[in-house]
Amino acid sequence: MFKIVLICAFGIAASNADAPGDPPKVYCGEIPYKIFECLGSPRIIKPESSMKCDKSISECDKMRCIFREEGWMVNNVVDKSKVGASFDQFGKDNPDWAAAIGAAKTECLAQELPAQGVFIGCPAYDILHCTLTTLIRNANPAKWSSSEECKYPRQYAGACPICPSNCFVPAIPTGSCNACLSLPRTP
Repeated sequence: MFKIVLICAFGIAASNADAPGDPPKVYCGEIPYKIFECLGSPRIIKPESSMKCDKSISECDKMRCIFREEGWMVNNVVDKSKVGASFDQFGKDNPDWAAAIGAAKTECLAQELPAQGVFIGCPAYDILHCTLTTLIRNANPAKWSSSEECKYPRQYAGACPICPSNCFVPAIPTGSCNACLSLPRTP
């Protein structure tokens, strides 16, 4: 009896293991902490703007504050032309990011975005999340660090939706964040 249980356990373990030629499994969920560091930490927002807005307020209010500090928002209205001009300048200053910035302008500034997370009616949050997602998806492969600790974040970026971390808070119903609908948590 013990041998049968042992053989069954071994068979189950072997069938769940990656085959030698199979790519490693990627588990989707919260964005890996090091993903931006692995991309060389592109800085679209001035650090001083971010620091002025680093308060214990909601993410939406932080993004609104950052947009005001950057001059991208006046009277709670986002000026997409100013955001686009800043993106263009970033692309000129960082040519390796120019293609990704072009994609971000097309995907995030050319039309009205649906809510990108749990905040409704927060275009600053929506634009910034869309932009960061687009930069991750369209980064020049040479921008990715080849270090071992960046292997998983790179695989994650290629396989998973980039969902705001607050989409994973237990109080948020599953599927209420756009890209997180039916999120594949396991391969």
